[in-house]
Order: sequence, then C-alpha cells, then structure tokens
Amino acid sequence: MILSYLIVFLLLMLVGLIYLRLAIKFGIVDKPNHRSSHSSVTVRGGGILFPFAVIFWWMAFDFLHTWMVLGLVWIATVSLLDDMYTLSRKLRFGVQFLALSMAFYDLGVFERMDWMALPMLYFVSLGIINAINFMDGINGISGLYALVFFGSMLAVQEYMPIFEESLIRYVILSVLVFLFFNLRKNALMFAGDIGSISIAYLMIYFLVQWYMVGHSWTIILFLMIYGIDVFLTMAQRLKNKENITQPHRSHLYQLLVNQSKCDHVTIALIYALLQGVVNLGLFIFPQTLPNSFLASAILLASMLVYLIIKSGIRKKYQLI
Repeated sequence: MILSYLIVFLLLMLVGLIYLRLAIKFGIVDKPNHRSSHSSVTVRGGGILFPFAVIFWWMAFDFLHTWMVLGLVWIATVSLLDDMYTLSRKLRFGVQFLALSMAFYDLGVFERMDWMALPMLYFVSLGIINAINFMDGINGISGLYALVFFGSMLAVQEYMPIFEESLIRYVILSVLVFLFFNLRKNALMFAGDIGSISIAYLMIYFLVQWYMVGHSWTIILFLMIYGIDVFLTMAQRLKNKENITQPHRSHLYQLLVNQSKCDHVTIALIYALLQGVVNLGLFIFPQTLPNSFLASAILLASMLVYLIIKSGIRKKYQLI
C-alpha cells in the first residue's frame, strides 16, 4: 500500500515537472500587476496536479464515481483554458453548473434530496467555488488549506466511514506535490483557476456526501476561515458600492501581506492552522457534528474577531 502511494507521488511529481517546463515554453504564466500580491512572473496552472491525481485514482480503483470524475475533467479543462485565455463568465458559470450536476448525480442527490432544496445547494456550491478561487492569492494558502481540509476528512472518516478514503489520500498526495512547487518565498508555480476551482469542486463533493448522511448545515464550518474572509470582504465591498466581480486586494490575508508586509507562507500557515483548530475542536475530537447553537456562536464570535483585526489594520494604514 505504501509503495503504491509512493509511486503515485512520484508520478505526480513527474507531471508537475513536465507541466512546469511546458508552461514556461508556452507562456502560461502570471504577470504581476498593481492588484497582485507577488512581484515576479510565475507559472500559472500548477493545480493541474489535482485532477491528474483523481484520474490516477479513477484508473487504479476500477473507474469508480465516473460521473464525478467527468465533472472534474470538464471544470478543470475550462479552468485551464481560462488560465491561458480569458473566457466569458457565462461559459465558466455554465460549465461549473454542469460539473456540479454531474457530482450531484454521482452522489444520488436528485433522488435523495428535496427538490425545493436544490436551488440553495447550487447557490452555496457555486459560492464555495468562487470563494476558494478568490482566496488563492498568496503562496501556500490554497495548498495548506486544502491539506488541512482533506487531512481532517481522513480523521472524520475514522468515526464516520462514508468517504472513499483512497481518493482522499490521492488528493492529499497531489496537494503535497503542489506545495513542493508553491510553498516557498518565490513560488515556482501558482495553482491558477484550474487548481483553486478543481480543489473547490472536490471539497464540495465530500461536503455534500457528508451532508447527505449528517443532515446538518454545520459541516460548512469545515471552510469557516475562508468563508468569513470572503463573506465579510464581499459585504464591505457591496457597502462601498464596489464591483465585487473585479479583482481587488481587500481580503484580510491581502492586507496582512501587502500593507503589514507579513510573509506569504506565514499568513498561509496561520489560515490553515486556524481552520485546523476549528476542525479538531468541532468535528474530530468530539467525533460528532456540533449542534447549531454552538456552531452559530463560534461563527459569530469569529466574525467579530475578524472585523476587529481588519478594522485595526485598515485604520493603521489609513485605508478607511
């Protein structure tokens, strides 16, 4: 078993090295601008490792969950094209909707869930995809956050064995390989849309599968740290009558990096560790789902702390 995982790890490392060369040759790079949190030209699309890992798993385990895998291939392909060229928002949204539908079909959502709840499920899922894409802005943050998410999923699997454990392990291997290229002061590769959107798709797949068994909204706290930063930043931008679809540097992690001059990797580690603490305290140690009152109280308290920290930084650097 260990040998097979080592082989997969080495295969993914080979994929990463080949893609790095090809991306440089064909100019698939991210050039910094005034909204960027980096200062050098870097290869974009390193998150191609994530769908490759799932495809390797699919071939190794008798082609399980083909509809989910097909959905991932669709969404990853369009996201890679968007990394290379600028695609229309309608096309990207349409493919995301199609891919999610494939994942939901694979999980039996249309048979087991009330049809009245489907619009909310699509709304939340599309929101998660875009939120995780928004948060992919500094070295290490996407990889470390994904590592915490899927590592925590393995821990949940110990007391609630409902997931494909081997799939989780393959995804973790791809994240580790990606971090080799990304978790450094001067990253060799960024995840790109293919990385952030593919990993978001997989997160949604596991969360929906979990919800189908646990029937509790509190599982969304598995993404609480990201969720707070995205939701409150979006609310602030709407309040300021800004176009929320346009790139910006208003997230807390961006303020910490760009204004406070904190190290990328340090901030990425803090975000990942905070989410890890949430997962340990609410889901892993109790080995059950938190009740709605406790989850709501922790969520509201965390939002308050976030606002206090962000307000202090904005005042310090006269951003308000």
